[in-house]
Amino acid sequence: MAITKHRSTEQIERNLVAIAAAQRMAGEEPTAEDMEAARRVLAGEATADEVIAEGLAELEARYGFKR
Repeated sequence: MAITKHRSTEQIERNLVAIAAAQRMAGEEPTAEDMEAARRVLAGEATADEVIAEGLAELEARYGFKR
């Protein structure tokens, strides 16, 4: 379990809006999975490293590559 600064629901929502805007300015539409991963990190439910490891594990399972 991640140990991070506690944020209010309003702070998390503001950050998620900013994240989505930044992705759109970069030319990419954020997916629901992207936003859920960001929400989990912001809420302290997971670390960024944990979310990245989960994404890599999903890619490994889907495409069969090994790290």
